[in-house]
Amino acid sequence: MPKRLISLLLCAVMSVALAGCSQNKEADGPDYADDEAMSIIADGLQKRSDVIDKQNAKQGSEDVDNATYAANLKEAVQTEIDAEKSLKTRQFKDSKMQEAVISYLNLLDDSMDVLKNYSPSSTDFYTEWQKVYDKRTSMLKTFVDDYGLTVDEKYKDTLSDLTANGAAATKKSQTDETIKNLIESATFEKQDQGYGSYTYSAVIENTSKLSFKNVSIVLSLYDADGVKQEAYANANTWAAGEKVKFEAYSDVNANEVKASVQYYDVED
Repeated sequence: MPKRLISLLLCAVMSVALAGCSQNKEADGPDYADDEAMSIIADGLQKRSDVIDKQNAKQGSEDVDNATYAANLKEAVQTEIDAEKSLKTRQFKDSKMQEAVISYLNLLDDSMDVLKNYSPSSTDFYTEWQKVYDKRTSMLKTFVDDYGLTVDEKYKDTLSDLTANGAAATKKSQTDETIKNLIESATFEKQDQGYGSYTYSAVIENTSKLSFKNVSIVLSLYDADGVKQEAYANANTWAAGEKVKFEAYSDVNANEVKASVQYYDVED
């Protein structure tokens, strides 16, 4: 058989084989990450925990300076990022799961941003770090509850501590949103008391199931020139279902009033 004909036959056979492989791959579909996403995140958490354990063992009981503390945090966060970053480009069948996973990975990036932009010697660092930490641990609580995230026995106490913070942070966020909506949806009426004095008041019903105490409200009062001054209204107690009159006094003749929550506690 001529060599040219043999070559053509071999090419034809290879083309058929490659086409078959391609069809099989298409039939298999995308490589979805749903079944392994939680195990990948668990692996990242465990590796991060191992790094922290090594750092603690190396330091012992000695205090570390701010630079070392920041470097240790960066190493721990980067370890988790490296272990989990492959999930950013993976496909998911469950779009809600994908959204949650991507949000979690973005929070790891946010952690690194805090470390890059703030020094541990500043109070802003701890404020910003706690914000990200609360969001991250809330997401881990969601992973445990909704997607069955688990870790090896050695790391269960660590995960339990993280999810406990997440549960508390979620509850605090929901409570903040509840009282925020109650206050910011209220309309404060202005009454001229004469002699350049004004009263701003609103009767607000606590339509939530929560009872509050030590409630402090800030009223931002904007005059005709858009200049803001502040006044304050308070209530010692505000039970669920109760109507309370919040009232503030000022010498500002406000064209616009915006109310916001300054402080509150929740009744036990």
